[in-house]
Amino acid sequence: MDIHFKEGEYTFNFRVAALIRNGNKILVEQNKQVDYYGLPGGRCKLGEDSITAIKREIREETGRYVEYLRSVGIIENFFTSRYTNSPYHEILIIHELKFKNPEVYKEDKIINLEEKKDAKFYWKEIHELKKCKPEIAFKHLLDSNFFHFINRDSI
Repeated sequence: MDIHFKEGEYTFNFRVAALIRNGNKILVEQNKQVDYYGLPGGRCKLGEDSITAIKREIREETGRYVEYLRSVGIIENFFTSRYTNSPYHEILIIHELKFKNPEVYKEDKIINLEEKKDAKFYWKEIHELKKCKPEIAFKHLLDSNFFHFINRDSI
């Protein structure tokens, strides 16, 4: 069961995301329904640690296996959902990973294998990314230090 529940007017979400580098580019997800890029990832399941969760999410979405490198940061997100107009409290943990198969790095784009997602993955340089969510993560992704931010934003 995904760690995602509603309590009163709030929705709580426990998400994980991946930083995957390809030289001076990173892997980003673009969903056709929104006008911004995000990091690939998904929800953590009850009883599942965040590293296992992000490795599972990447395998489910790309069909490829990854290896954990390091933890990058934590963002506590507080925002109002543009879909439900309700407040969210989200914990996002970002881990740096690498694909086990080096051939994946030669692909320009990667199709998202999950049926419900209308999204693809692309290799983009950070300076190319004009609209990203959460913006605070993209500003600090390439820092070598671990970060922890509290972000109050609207999505």
